[in-house]
Amino acid sequence: MLDGVGILITIYFIHDQFEFSAIKRFSYWIIPIFTCYEFVTTFKWSTLNGLLLSGIVVFAYFVSRYQAMHTRIRLEETATTYFHDAAGQEVPIYRKVVTAQGGRHYLYGWLMVIGMQLLIEATYLHEHLTAHRVWTAFFEEIMADVLSFYRFASADSHTSWIIWALTAATSLGYTLWLAHRSPAARRTLFNQMAFTRVAEEEDQPKR
Repeated sequence: MLDGVGILITIYFIHDQFEFSAIKRFSYWIIPIFTCYEFVTTFKWSTLNGLLLSGIVVFAYFVSRYQAMHTRIRLEETATTYFHDAAGQEVPIYRKVVTAQGGRHYLYGWLMVIGMQLLIEATYLHEHLTAHRVWTAFFEEIMADVLSFYRFASADSHTSWIIWALTAATSLGYTLWLAHRSPAARRTLFNQMAFTRVAEEEDQPKR
């Protein structure tokens, strides 16, 4: 799909990594959960598979940590409305949003994951790599990052557990590393910013 649309989507994806975007629980958890499920349903235990899985986990550990440690995180406060106090002064009400910017280091890590995927396909899955296959893998990962549901739509029953494991480990690792290094990100990712106020229970009428 090396055409104008593909090139524009690629440019958008690269540009988007240098913009701050809101950290949302759904988008950061849906891919790890989905790919972990696919991995569990396709993985068959053997000594070789166990060794391969260990290597993938170690690789994902370092790549996801590298990406997360270089991700910029900030808390943005935006006034969306206001109220008047007793003196008639306008008092703004701020909406707090935790945002992140992956930057070039996220792209470097992302390219390392693509490279590992292609290496696995060539060595373990014995697929013949061509320029078309490299571009296809590259573009599919871009689409999956830009549109989360694309990974669901492109899921294939013949996809190797190794690819599911690689995607699951790197995406889950990135989410957990962000939560580890930033209290603000952790509160958002684990829904710790929500609160509930319960008024005193009213007296119930006697029967």
